[in-house]
Amino acid sequence: MADPVTSENYDRAVEEHAMRRQGMLGRGGGMGNALYSIDYDKLPPEARHTINLIISNGPFPYPVKDGSNFGNRFGDLPGGRYLEYTVPTPGVTNRGARRIVARCVTAQLFFTACHYERVQVQGGTPAQKDQARLAHTRDNVDPEWRNGFYIVTGMDLDLRNKINRAIKAVS
Repeated sequence: MADPVTSENYDRAVEEHAMRRQGMLGRGGGMGNALYSIDYDKLPPEARHTINLIISNGPFPYPVKDGSNFGNRFGDLPGGRYLEYTVPTPGVTNRGARRIVARCVTAQLFFTACHYERVQVQGGTPAQKDQARLAHTRDNVDPEWRNGFYIVTGMDLDLRNKINRAIKAVS
């Protein structure tokens, strides 16, 4: 019998497919900015550290702000209640714009590098608008990341359970 075929991205591929069907990736469901997915292992190390702080309930670098409600006023994320946590940005001395945003009901995690930046482009084709958003984000916000949110995928079950317990305990 042949060895089983494995894929390191299997979990992410299944999750992405399910999220697209539910309108959670791309621009479905009336959401504003684009929603992407990112494998847990591809997050910046500072974001993984923030997730560990969420699991251990701190101490957070900005205790008044970390764990506070995230408004989702522009509808960039699916409906529901969210909490936000600071992700330190290398080379930035203030709080910066990187965040982990946790959905309270499902404990899904989202990463963004442009928390305060919402790029709106008037006119042009969808492709031209996407290019303008990408260029603005690269030039003005954070050159490594696209404007929008990344849902964090590819976490093992133990890590997911720890995150779920931590989010449920504070929400």
